[in-house]
Amino acid sequence: MSGATLAANPQFAQLNVDDSVRPFEILGNFGEVLLSGNLQDRVGRSNDTGTLIFGPRLKDLQGAPFAPDVEIRALFLSGYGDTFTDVEYRTDGLGDAGPVAALRSFDADSLQFAYSSGSLSPPDESYFMSVFTDATEFAPVGTARIVVQNTVSGEFFETTLTGINVPVPEPAAATLLAVIGVVAGLRSSRS
Repeated sequence: MSGATLAANPQFAQLNVDDSVRPFEILGNFGEVLLSGNLQDRVGRSNDTGTLIFGPRLKDLQGAPFAPDVEIRALFLSGYGDTFTDVEYRTDGLGDAGPVAALRSFDADSLQFAYSSGSLSPPDESYFMSVFTDATEFAPVGTARIVVQNTVSGEFFETTLTGINVPVPEPAAATLLAVIGVVAGLRSSRS
């Protein structure tokens, strides 16, 4: 990933329809706070296509006093299973660092944004992601997993947030999947 701007990608122009902020803490081995912050959970509707653009962003990052230095290494978002995505981060908005790569899980449900060593640690903030989708509806039913690494010991720590905005599949697609499931069930019961 190299970052993009609205000028170069006019399809990312949007009207924001939700902009929730979800606080988090990542704890160490003894229950101490290693990192706190907020996940900004923005959803916009594309001016060009009318479909949704998801814009997660890690902000307000604070390392705890006397805690070892930590850095963000990955952000995982789950709930994108039946949705087309085109992913980039925006360099023309708020933030200091973007991921080096975006990956999709084998089951297509999760997106992973990977950060390089030293690129995102307190008090820096991430750029907004632009997850352009073919969805027209969303619901707060996804999860976000934030992974940090202790820069001294190399250990990884994480936290998981629930209630993250994710695309809702179109009803026709959900109905088709249900029919396929029923047919597959009938075939296996006849065997």
